[in-house]
Amino acid sequence: MTQFAREMGCTPEDLVRWLPQALGDLYPNSTLVIDGRILLRTQNPQLQIEGSSKPSRKIALLHIPVLDLRLKFAENWTAIECETALKRFDLYTRRGGG
Repeated sequence: MTQFAREMGCTPEDLVRWLPQALGDLYPNSTLVIDGRILLRTQNPQLQIEGSSKPSRKIALLHIPVLDLRLKFAENWTAIECETALKRFDLYTRRGGG
């Protein structure tokens, strides 16, 4: 299984809200487990996302939640398919100010 890691500055609830757009057509074929809680389930997932909450980062008065994620793609996925899905995931889950 091809596996990738991401550190996210969001809560599990934020991630659940973002996933339909972040995964597109892959969403109905994905599972999500955060801190042992199943938040999204499907039979024969093409993508398994597992994560754990970490202590928030504090910058002055700002607290940023932290999630460590592991994204595991099914064995039949090519490197190009994984990269394409990850690019979309990263694009939709990046948050910034400015």
